[in-house]
Amino acid sequence: LLVRMRTRLRSNTGSYFLLIVKLSFISITMTRATSTKYLIIFVLYHFTLIELCFKVFSETEVPSYGADISWPIHSSNVSTNYPWLPHNVDPTNNPVPSDYEGMPVQHFGDIQSKFERYIQGCRDYYDEESDDLCDTNEEGRLQMNLEQPRSMVNFTDVGYKKIRAPDNVFKILKDFWEKNQGKEYEENWFEGNVGANYWEVPTYMLSVENEELEGGGQELKDTVWNLAEKLIREWTDMNLSSTSLYGIRIYKEGSILSSHVDRLPLISSAIINVAQDVDEDWPIEVIGHD
Repeated sequence: LLVRMRTRLRSNTGSYFLLIVKLSFISITMTRATSTKYLIIFVLYHFTLIELCFKVFSETEVPSYGADISWPIHSSNVSTNYPWLPHNVDPTNNPVPSDYEGMPVQHFGDIQSKFERYIQGCRDYYDEESDDLCDTNEEGRLQMNLEQPRSMVNFTDVGYKKIRAPDNVFKILKDFWEKNQGKEYEENWFEGNVGANYWEVPTYMLSVENEELEGGGQELKDTVWNLAEKLIREWTDMNLSSTSLYGIRIYKEGSILSSHVDRLPLISSAIINVAQDVDEDWPIEVIGHD
């Protein structure tokens, strides 16, 4: 079942701190969302016990659903069983065609075409000799989504937790963003990477450990590390080993971060929503262990 967490994207909700832990199955991804300027900013951390992936959707209210509905997670083919089809509108008088038997109802529209345009965009971005890189990496993404969760140990009942970040830490990050906004750099993705649609909408990074930025440097990095490690340690009751801290990532209008699981040993993550400028609320959806 999909556990849906709606975050009202207002200025006072930016301090929510989301923790995700992988149990028998977790796959969280981000699909297309709308905004006018920058979509959202994350400070990402990775530890060695829990795994995060996440997904962003439209505001549409839909029933619970699983994989391969709102974006490909286990298969490159998502459901095309739309609610307006005759067998869904009037099932009494319209038997379910064999092609749709057992196929969940698709409440998000023509996701299949969106996904095919997504992959084609990667192919078009590179020269003809690199076309197969996009498809090979996409196959790897789906394979990891299927296989890696099976090898993970469950440390919590549901696999995620949302709390408010301590005010002092959030204030430091918020101030850092406001003082350095506009100094972020465009991220470089390895050739054929299908994790995000950077070929259409570049992502940007503002490194918290960059001493050339006002407020940046090791002190800020250590402050964030200590907070994240303490909270995850208390939540999972496990010892942790810090692995990496990316910094503040900016997703702009039209950005897609495809559903994924992080590579081992990056099996725990935490994010802080630092700021946003959007036209409509941006719900975060998580597939939990229940």
